[in-house]
Amino acid sequence: MEQFKKKLEEIIDFDIKEKEVTWGNDSIKKLEEKYKLKLPQDYVFYLQHFGNDYIREDYRFISTIELPQKIKQTQFEIDSIYGLDNDENKLENKIKFYKDILPADLLPIADLPGGDLVCLGKRDDKQNKIYIWFHEMSGENVYLVAESFENFIKNFKRGKAEKNTLDNVKMKLSGKLNDFLSNASKK
Repeated sequence: MEQFKKKLEEIIDFDIKEKEVTWGNDSIKKLEEKYKLKLPQDYVFYLQHFGNDYIREDYRFISTIELPQKIKQTQFEIDSIYGLDNDENKLENKIKFYKDILPADLLPIADLPGGDLVCLGKRDDKQNKIYIWFHEMSGENVYLVAESFENFIKNFKRGKAEKNTLDNVKMKLSGKLNDFLSNASKK
């Protein structure tokens, strides 16, 4: 757990963290009982010693599991990882909010900018594995990105965020909008 703890300390933005609270097993047991969960030990460790954390701006999660071509990203900015503190990143509030939106076998544990979620598998072959749920994607929108929470955390890498330029931004416009913009630019 020592390497796991060091990696958490490396990626968490402690300049934003408002308070440092540790949580006992009782709080976690109550959560597990209330939502009929059995949380993995690595995530329990995170909840006990960290929680409600923002990730440093210059860190990205890079999946070691190959994602399908329709996922055009290879690295993901993670805004925050939920915890037990009573703030905007409280795990229990997120569970309640997403209960009718997420598949029943997923637990929201973190968010990406724009509304996508990092989720923990709750049962069967998804148990304790980490997935990203893409909220705007039609059809299959849940993809495995890590075999465990610890693996998820260990796959954060420091790097510069890619700046958007005319070369790396692709836009698809409807025919009508494209015609309108073309005509407007000629005037």
